[in-house]
Formats: sequence, structure tokens, C-alpha cells
Amino acid sequence: MTRWGHVTIAVLGGIAAALHIGKVPPAIPMLRSELGIDLVAAGWLMGLVSALGAAGGILIGRFTDYLTHRRAMILGLALLIAGSLIGALTHSQTVIFASRALESVGLIMVSVAAPGLIAASVEPRDMGLAFAFWGIWVPVGVSMMMMISPFLLPSFGWQGSWIFAALLSIVPMIALLVMRVPEQQGTGHPATSLLTAVKLTASRPVSWILSGIFAVYSASFMSVFGFLPTLLIEEMGIGLTAASILTALAVLANGVGNLIGGVFARWGAPRWVLIGGPCVMLSLTAFIVFGHSFPLWMRYGASVLYAVSGGVLPATIMGSLPVYAPRRDLVGTFSGFVMQGSNIGQVFGPMLLASIVAASGWHGAPFYIAAATGLGLVLALYLRQIERRIAAAPHETARPA
Repeated sequence: MTRWGHVTIAVLGGIAAALHIGKVPPAIPMLRSELGIDLVAAGWLMGLVSALGAAGGILIGRFTDYLTHRRAMILGLALLIAGSLIGALTHSQTVIFASRALESVGLIMVSVAAPGLIAASVEPRDMGLAFAFWGIWVPVGVSMMMMISPFLLPSFGWQGSWIFAALLSIVPMIALLVMRVPEQQGTGHPATSLLTAVKLTASRPVSWILSGIFAVYSASFMSVFGFLPTLLIEEMGIGLTAASILTALAVLANGVGNLIGGVFARWGAPRWVLIGGPCVMLSLTAFIVFGHSFPLWMRYGASVLYAVSGGVLPATIMGSLPVYAPRRDLVGTFSGFVMQGSNIGQVFGPMLLASIVAASGWHGAPFYIAAATGLGLVLALYLRQIERRIAAAPHETARPA
């Protein structure tokens, strides 16, 4: 029987972790003013999570498999709480970066451990819906923090946002501590070394396909929403607070897309369709978002549609993790490998778009998005071949390649 209470606790843990992503961008002006952080350092402060995830996601994922997923989530939230409180109590650039590194490790641990915990808590028929529910963790957590920050920052400064995120993270950590989970059954395999786990994961074509899809999706999504506040302020003449709230609402729409993806998955829609379809929609809506000839309200509406259609894709990928993992005891390792692709896209996507815009202006942006999502569509077609091969051999006992 599906334990939806366990799924809910895992999702709340993810949302709490995402608060620590959303707290940074609105606080950058204050951090620069109070701590003397330059623009490049501020960029690293925001991108440290992605950089660490790109470099070591699979290693952290393997550690969560070894530790067990529930304990890994508890440790991850504890690191987030500790890092956030340390950061709030310092006025040193060095300490704030060290505390942010601590938070980054905790956030990655939560993000790669939760899929394993969810997979162990649901029946196969509920897998798609459960992972669609998990998919809302980033949009809900980030948008919540972005909407609250304009009210926290004037009264309590950036330290107030850090403490607020830490306090809310205590709630799911306590829930995880008291959660009763069934004894982990043996997998029939001896203890797996790190090298063997990495080899088992990296030797499978589907690992690279899903990681690649996540990379191009993250590269395009972060490119659009990284620059959306600039478009709202500079081209639509909207104030900073209103622009933050409108951006947060658009990001929140991504969570709606996650749930839509889960419903379609439950209805039996092929995974490659739930990946390829959004890739096409992302390309089309990007031409409207960055199209200067369109009315401003239409461009913002296109950004919301971009977020909704894009949300279907990560929900589908996350639901694929326990299906395509080499073994049940390697879900965290597999998740870490796939999430490395996501983090690589987050690191390099906005940089590539900025270079293109600097060279050719904003009219070059949608062509960059189309190229990235076009690659995602090609990878979705490769995934289709794998799924057809699996469907053609339903009596094979081996897990899918």
C-alpha cells in the first residue's frame, strides 16, 4: 500500500531545502552592500549549489544509498539548518561562502535521497503521481521564498531570510526523525563499492539520456527565468517587488506542470511523449517571451505557459529514476548521476545565453532555447527506442537498460 504520509514528508523536506535556493537572489543587493560582495562573487553565491552538484552529484548520491535515504534527508536538512544559521550570524565573506557550501551539500543530499525514500513508499501504479508530487519541491520552495522576501528583507535584513529558512527546515526534519519506515529488505547483492556503483550507473545508455535531457531542460529553463525579472523591470516598467512576485508566480506555475505530468503518467502516457512534447512547447513559447513585437502581457503569459509545459518534463524524469536505476539499492546513485546533468545545465545555460545576447542581442535568445530543447527532443526519441525494446521483451527479468 502506498504510504502517502511518507511521500508528503519527503516533499515537505524538499520544499524546505528549496527555500535555501530562493532566499539568495532577493538578498543579493543587501549582501553586496553589507559584506562588500562584488557581482561575480554574488553569482557564485547563487550558483554554488549547482556547481557542487555538477561536480559531485553521483558521489553524494552513492553516500545517500549507503546511509539510507531517510537518514540522508535528515542529515541534509541538518546541514541546511546549520549552514543557514552560521551564515546569519556572520559578517565575513569567507564564512558566508563556507556556510553556503555547507548548505549546498545538504541541499544536494535532500534532492537525491528523497526519490529513493519515495520509491520505497509507493506502489508501482502510484509511482508517476508520487514523483510528480515530488517535482513541486523546487517551484514551491523557491517561489514561496521569493514572495516572502520583499516583506522580510526591509524589517529583518538578509539575516531574517536565512533564519526563516532554517526554522522552517526544522519541521520536516522532525517529521523524518519520528517517521517509521519498514526494515530495508535485502537486494540479493553484496555491499557495492563506490566504483562498482558508478560503473553500473554510467554504463547504461539510459543514464546518459536522462541526464542529457535534464541538462538541456535546466539550461533553457534557467536561462529564461534567470532573465525574466530583468525583462519585467527594464521592458515592462514594473517595480522590483512586483517583478519578484510575478516571477515567483511564474515559477510556481512550474509546479502545476509537475502535477499535470504525474496525471498523464498515471494515465499511461509514454515517457518519451511527456518529454518531447514539452521540448516543442518550450521552443515555441520562448519566441514569444523574447519577441519584442508581442504585447508585454502576452510575453509574460508565454513565460507562465513556458513554466507549466516545462514542469511536465522533470516530473517525468524523476518518475523514471526508480524504474531505470540499475538496482533498487542504487536509486540514490542513479538520481545523483541524473541530477548532475540538471546542475550542469543550470551552471552553463545562463552563461551561454548571456554570451549569445551580448553578441547578437535578445533576438538570438529564442534560437538558443530552440537548439537546446531540440537536442532534448532528439534524446526523447532515443528514449522511445529503449522503451519500445523493453515493451517488446516483457518477459525478461532483467531491469531495463
